[in-house]
Amino acid sequence: MRIAYYLLTTIFYYLLRPYIYLRILKKKECPTRYQEKLGKSLRTRKDGKLIWFHCSSIGELKSIFPIIDNYLKKNQILVTTSTLSSNEIFEKKYKNTENIIHQYAPIDSPQIIKKFFKRWKPDVIFFTESEIWPNQIFYAKNKGIPIILLNARISNKSFIKWKLIKNSMSQILNCFALILSQSNESADHFKYFGTNNVMMLGNLKFVISEDFDYHKENLNLENRLIFIALSTHPSEEEICIKTHASLKSQFSNLLTIIIPRHINRIPEIEKKIINTKLNFLTSETIDNFKDNIDILVINSYGNTKKILKLSKYVFIGGSLVNHGGQNPIEVACNNSIIFHGPYTHNFTEIYNFLNKENVAFKINSQTELINELKEKFNNIKNINIKEKLIKIGDEILSSIIKKLDQYIIH
Repeated sequence: MRIAYYLLTTIFYYLLRPYIYLRILKKKECPTRYQEKLGKSLRTRKDGKLIWFHCSSIGELKSIFPIIDNYLKKNQILVTTSTLSSNEIFEKKYKNTENIIHQYAPIDSPQIIKKFFKRWKPDVIFFTESEIWPNQIFYAKNKGIPIILLNARISNKSFIKWKLIKNSMSQILNCFALILSQSNESADHFKYFGTNNVMMLGNLKFVISEDFDYHKENLNLENRLIFIALSTHPSEEEICIKTHASLKSQFSNLLTIIIPRHINRIPEIEKKIINTKLNFLTSETIDNFKDNIDILVINSYGNTKKILKLSKYVFIGGSLVNHGGQNPIEVACNNSIIFHGPYTHNFTEIYNFLNKENVAFKINSQTELINELKEKFNNIKNINIKEKLIKIGDEILSSIIKKLDQYIIH
């Protein structure tokens, strides 16, 4: 299996440029930095030690911010991610910060990986969650570079697939010096493959970044009842739009703010709103807001925290479709009431905790969302969960940092 993967990814290298150019045309790749995925870069590392953090997208990147921040002052850090949106989030937090560089993640082809490692020469590598790339892992292992898998998880779906190639997965997973599982279930899955390097110290997504601030600003919306649909996926926006239309007669001051998971889908969202004849505005911010607006669609990634300050009623997407949900911690730290669908398996532990605390409520349909919102709008409830979450997160972060310090050479 290992040899077959190596040969296939070697051949794939010669087909990459047309594939990437097509993605550029679809606005899924950066036209000026796409060569970073081919192992090339205009940036260079400084002399000395370098820590490489790799994650895929926004959620994974944000979950390791506290780890990065802990080591940033005394270490040179390289962060790689795969998506345009994750780069925007990185720039928002670390723009003009010394000792840290962002690159788009190298594609796992042997030719590219060799170039990448030759340029960056990492001294220790941190992969995140399910980011398991065999060529990178075996190359690092052969070079004697320690690799740690942070906040590691194996979904049930992946576990079923991985069992079909048990021996190969065992070889890959035993290359890691340490696997820090985010749940006991994932830890058991990893141990199935004969790994003896697994620990469960807690889920990093319980940890709140130090710059997290939900001090409410005066944004001239005090008279509006605001409902936010966050990180929505296809079909979920339509449910939230129809929910607004249903509730508008009873709550005339209702404003629904939609923040889609992928902003390239906004034209199709706008078509859904037009069909309802509701007034809407698409904007990067809330600065151009007008009183007659029913629905505000946000077409940027950098203003979510600011917007979340406005509401105590938030639906978190990726949960009414079989995606697995999005991380609810930031919303919970706003002491908001959270609504979510039945598909939250990416964050089972967190949602179970918030459900028990009566902070999060599961809905299975548009009708249930309408009924839950009516009940919550008419019976205002004060929630104070932030302090408890901070305490849990601090304990998890402290134990993880203590373990990681064994692999960091200052």
